[in-house]
Amino acid sequence: MPQGTKLGPSLFIIMINDLELANLNTAHWKYVDDVTLSETVSIHESSALPSDLNAIEKSTKENNMKLNGKKCKEMIVSFLRNEIDIPRLCIEETPLELVTSFKVLGVTLNNKLKWPDNTLVIVKKASKRLYIIHVLRRCGLSASDLLVVYFSVVRSLLEYACPIWHAMLPTYLSDKIERVQKRAFHIIYPKLTMKTL
Repeated sequence: MPQGTKLGPSLFIIMINDLELANLNTAHWKYVDDVTLSETVSIHESSALPSDLNAIEKSTKENNMKLNGKKCKEMIVSFLRNEIDIPRLCIEETPLELVTSFKVLGVTLNNKLKWPDNTLVIVKKASKRLYIIHVLRRCGLSASDLLVVYFSVVRSLLEYACPIWHAMLPTYLSDKIERVQKRAFHIIYPKLTMKTL
């Protein structure tokens, strides 16, 4: 099945539906054509992820598919001061790229479980989308209609998955998000903001 066809995702889901990992210490999540593996390992334990990755590789071969090692990433979350020597994960004897941050279902996680990467990504995207509101205001769209556009295009992006990250957001990152909302307010209500100044 060529990539990008309408049937592709459905057939892929059918093929990986029987994917089961024997190890109870690891967790895995399947979403459309992505599979995410995770585990918690103490200092003196060995990782079970290599065996799980081998099981996934075997399953894909049985279903006449192939894992793309270039798209697979490895991220180690550790709060230890000294780095620990963890064997690298491999697909067909090629080590996976070790990253410090990675996007999972639209949320950018980093290896210290802090949120600057995620905040910078959503602030940058939201700032670009403010241009849409600016153009629509020039075209004469009413403030109430601009608010609808703002809530659907900008605010929805700023609040995506916020129950996960908002409680742990430091003030300086929260201020960055707040600045985007203030800019949107200045675009939608320019006369009101001029009076308040």
